[in-house]
Amino acid sequence: MTSARAVALFAPLLLILGSFETAHSSDELQEVVVSAQKREESINKVPISVAVLGRDEMEKRGIKDFADVAAVAPGVDFQNEGTFIDVSVRGISSGVSGASTTGIYLDDVPVQIRLDSGVVVSTNTTPLVFDLDRVEVLRGPQGTLFGAGAEGGAIRFIQAQPSLTQYSGYTRAGVGTTDGGGMSYEAGAAYGGPIVDNELGFRVSAWHGRDGGYIEHSSAIPGGAQYNDSGWRNSDVFRAALTYAPVDFLKITPSVFYQQVHWNDEPTFDNGSGTYSDTMTQNWGSLNPTYSNVSAGRLVFQGYLLQPSDDKLFLPALKVEARLADIAFTSSTSYMHRKYDGEQDFTTPMSLFAGLPWPTTAAAAAYSYTPSTLNVFTQELRAQSTNVEQRLQWTVGLFYNQARQNNIQYLVSAYFPTQVLQSFGQPIEQVFGQAMLPGNISIYEGEPDTDTQIAAFGQLTYQLMQHVGLIGGVRVARETDKYSIYINGPLNGPNVTSFSGKQQETAVDPKYGVNFQLDDNNLVYLSAAKGDRIGGVNPPPYNFPACLAALAALGYPDASALSTYKGDSLWSYEIGAKNRLFGGRLQMQGSVFHIKWSDVQQNQNVPDCQEGFTTNRGKATSNGFDFQADALVTDALRVGLGVGYTNARNATTIISGGNPVVSKGQQINPLAAPWVIVPTAEYNFTIAEGHKGYFRMQDTYHSRNPGPYNPNTDPENPAYVPYFIPNPAYNQLDMHLGTTWSGWDASVYALNALNSHPLLFNQSQNPATFVGSVFTLRPRTIGITTAYHW
Repeated sequence: MTSARAVALFAPLLLILGSFETAHSSDELQEVVVSAQKREESINKVPISVAVLGRDEMEKRGIKDFADVAAVAPGVDFQNEGTFIDVSVRGISSGVSGASTTGIYLDDVPVQIRLDSGVVVSTNTTPLVFDLDRVEVLRGPQGTLFGAGAEGGAIRFIQAQPSLTQYSGYTRAGVGTTDGGGMSYEAGAAYGGPIVDNELGFRVSAWHGRDGGYIEHSSAIPGGAQYNDSGWRNSDVFRAALTYAPVDFLKITPSVFYQQVHWNDEPTFDNGSGTYSDTMTQNWGSLNPTYSNVSAGRLVFQGYLLQPSDDKLFLPALKVEARLADIAFTSSTSYMHRKYDGEQDFTTPMSLFAGLPWPTTAAAAAYSYTPSTLNVFTQELRAQSTNVEQRLQWTVGLFYNQARQNNIQYLVSAYFPTQVLQSFGQPIEQVFGQAMLPGNISIYEGEPDTDTQIAAFGQLTYQLMQHVGLIGGVRVARETDKYSIYINGPLNGPNVTSFSGKQQETAVDPKYGVNFQLDDNNLVYLSAAKGDRIGGVNPPPYNFPACLAALAALGYPDASALSTYKGDSLWSYEIGAKNRLFGGRLQMQGSVFHIKWSDVQQNQNVPDCQEGFTTNRGKATSNGFDFQADALVTDALRVGLGVGYTNARNATTIISGGNPVVSKGQQINPLAAPWVIVPTAEYNFTIAEGHKGYFRMQDTYHSRNPGPYNPNTDPENPAYVPYFIPNPAYNQLDMHLGTTWSGWDASVYALNALNSHPLLFNQSQNPATFVGSVFTLRPRTIGITTAYHW
């Protein structure tokens, strides 16, 4: 169902609701304030493409986490694979192991990470949505003011701050049920206010949520996991902040943020079709595997083991703000500690990796345990002008960030020596060159990695004449990545692998722009901005003859040539406009962009090596536009539309070993949707005196990526990947019907109301993922939510 058809479907309901007496509402839309330029100002004066979701808007749309935010922001696409999320802005996507291309900020603190280079573990942590003032999505490179990973854009989660003058509170609770799945629920509260008027204030909040599972985990191997409603997630968030203002010009705000997310299993399933199911029937026919029936809403995963994960984030921070004359000084200090623990079922991949028969006994169970820790210290000092009447507005600052990350992988496989002896007639020491490590470990990998960035930045806006302003800015950063790896165990062969490397660069990111502020409600701007991301170090390839031969065929006879890769950079050119029309009843913003990306970091998959490597490959372009409109059609009816189009393709053809590894015109990210369209409608009416009713509807449409895709999808290519399947086009329709009175808001909702089950990130024919590895939208979820503000 297209977005237009979804809107048409509910048009009669809006007409029926129109028979009610309409509720009185404001005769104009609320003006939006953002801090996208490190100062609070109206969005109509900010020459950046910004999507903003305020507290009320997020509550109306049922937004609970990062995936919900990314789904409704035009120009943003995300790869949401349960515990793994990779986000791209305007087609600029990480897509590989390495530094992030999208900055993720909690207030002033960057929380994104470098994705791992060899261990299958890490993903970016993303803040959950509770007691936030707003979320700002900044599209386009933000290297001048947000340099840590903001090559394609930045997403900022702005938390509610302590008040020194008044008390306020917020509670939210709800329960829901998912079609074919378990119950979901949430409960949270926030409260704050002055301890000493105008001198000392506090804000505390706590929230717990559970997303019910909807996967039937039914092991094809007897004795394996049998778990209905698997793939559930428990989440906890706690925050406390204190603001001390000993004098009028000084504020000191210490705070602490804690978040824990636990998955009991990956929300993946086997789609029950394709060549891999034939292989399953051939190998497990006598075990009678249970397949999914996606059209009927039955989603089955047949892995032997559950795949739980636990992600904890602890973030203390200190913000100091001082105002002297017309200058504001800000110091932001933080130390983030993150601990991630995950397990993956390696029962079948273990056999495939070692060339052993397909497992049919519980004794062959094997799992990969991947603990990871991340410690990040960040310090930013900045000063900026505050007198808006001055013709020159400026911001200057210094930034330091050090991220120390340590990924570890243990592959535990107690039955491996027996499998080897049965298959080869020789003990494991003779076949692989060494015995198992203590604890039945067949391979151990440790990967310490340290990223350091030291930067100075500044940005000026000069009012050349009454309606024309010029912008100039630059960020100069010294970026260093230090990486090492240690690998041991029989699956690594007879020898221990130890390797370390270093990559260091200086990045200069300028920005230029011209603003035409026609009046307080209308802005036209032109900008050119540069963004970059640091390079890195590749782990050495496995020392297998087949792996080395495959690398040689690709043009890398000397594997040491792959040890490092450079940073990449881009220039983004943008024309945009922001308008507030018809007395504030219509707000619009739109922009058109052209991006030129150089030395693009891309991944080269090498199946014979069981993994790939990252290298710099040519150039790419991304062209497109984004548009947002919000209109108060009547005092009762409000409609909105968000549209994003992105055409991101490689601009060069690269031949390696006589075969194309990158083709001109191929999609940078073949899983990204070129079109994202989000229409919304809200109708308000009066139920009784003091009680207002509302009906809200939102449809989110993602188009299919038309290709062409990576040359790896060509059967004639030595690095052919036979299991790539592009995402289909799909819709998600959400609805809310509720009432408000005296600070209360109660509603019933239907999320994914049409119960759409698109097969997303489908690798159903990839034997290395054991079974299926297909994701989908959460099935239809119906529930009730109640919130109270005071």
